[in-house]
Amino acid sequence: MGMPSGSSPEEAQAYYHYMLSQHQTEGRVTTWYVDWLSLAWLWGFVAAISLVLIWWIWQYRTTRQKTGIYPVDAWSGYATELAGPASLFFVLLCALITGFAVALIVGHLVNGQIF
Repeated sequence: MGMPSGSSPEEAQAYYHYMLSQHQTEGRVTTWYVDWLSLAWLWGFVAAISLVLIWWIWQYRTTRQKTGIYPVDAWSGYATELAGPASLFFVLLCALITGFAVALIVGHLVNGQIF
């Protein structure tokens, strides 16, 4: 069957469907496959977040303030807290978040928003 001529409504409809069918597969036509790199990034991110959470809980439960070096602070006369330095976890987490933010900003400035 060649291209319909459109001399009847049925043939015009067939021509319309024929023209629409030309645009169904304009991209690369491939069969279904597993994108292993995307899966690796996904589960790597889940593993990294899990490890950070475990490390956070571990350092929170094992870190104790040293008495005598940092005195008890009074705030408005009724709330007290122990002053102390930031933990290694907090410093590294802030450095990681800052590095990630800088990489995103510089990447978008250099390459534009490529998704």
